[in-house]
Amino acid sequence: MKRGIGKSEVLVFLVLLVLGAGLFWPYLFGRRAESRGNMCDFRLTQLGFALQHAEATGHQIPYFRTLWQSSQSVGEQGAQQNRIVGWPLIALPALGLEPQIEVEGYSIQSDTRTGKYKQLFDSFVTDHSQNAQAKLRETYLPQLVCPDNPPVELDLGKPLPGGYTSFVANGGLPDAPRTNTSAVLVDYPANGLFMDDPQLTGDEMDWSTHTFRSISEKDGLDYTLMLSENIDAGNWINGRPAELLFHWRPVDPLPDQVSVISVLPMNEQRGGGRGKNDIRFARISSNHYGYANVVYASGRTDRLHENIDPRVLQRLMMSSDQEGVWPGTVIPVFPPVAIEGGTD
Repeated sequence: MKRGIGKSEVLVFLVLLVLGAGLFWPYLFGRRAESRGNMCDFRLTQLGFALQHAEATGHQIPYFRTLWQSSQSVGEQGAQQNRIVGWPLIALPALGLEPQIEVEGYSIQSDTRTGKYKQLFDSFVTDHSQNAQAKLRETYLPQLVCPDNPPVELDLGKPLPGGYTSFVANGGLPDAPRTNTSAVLVDYPANGLFMDDPQLTGDEMDWSTHTFRSISEKDGLDYTLMLSENIDAGNWINGRPAELLFHWRPVDPLPDQVSVISVLPMNEQRGGGRGKNDIRFARISSNHYGYANVVYASGRTDRLHENIDPRVLQRLMMSSDQEGVWPGTVIPVFPPVAIEGGTD
């Protein structure tokens, strides 16, 4: 006589199923998390190349925000807020492209390829109509988003927001406000990588001398941060500095006569959202476990631990350690170390 499956067999099957799920779930979850982290790294790689392409085309490191308005118009009408856009706009013409390192004689300076967002870039730069502005502000670009930090609208089933990004630029040391007695500019290139548009700051320095080549002759492109993840990054089409940049925080006692805008320790308020519109907020963080993806000026990507020594981070963010000075002074950030015993 045949009998059906008994309760004991069912219980054994369920126990084995639960045990199997418990064994394989960490593996499957880990693989999924690793895949998201790798995609985030890949998108940073493409962004890094797109900004290298922009630097080669413009013969200078792009500004972290740019006023797309003629000097004459600025003088007559003032700066128009809807024409201020963050650094991702500069990346659009080459976004999605990769360097053709396998092609003999290839150089980024001679690379004339354009990506699929070149038309969107042109429509905003050359067309000042409301339609062109609206098109830019309504376009969601997945290449600017880390899969572990999607916009909340994704889960809510709402239209994806234009201008959303997971990444911020290296702003170095937050410099002192401009004064008549200031010994340095508002943005001092040795203290970071990305500068502000002179039309917005009033700086008269020729920023064409601040290039990837000049950095390669100082700290080196492989040791100067370009972009990083940040889970509280802002909306790049609004062009607010606090939504576009991260800063390093002085960790040692400041010299006399030095006053620096306060910056919170890295990830001290990780994900708290209090960094919105506040340039003092530490700008490196992620939803990955224990690390944040970054890309250097050379295009090399890396994973920085959330508890990285602030002094190490500080040096990585400076484009020239030897030339760095405290804002408003000529006092070096890293004074030369005296060698005991004299010279031979």
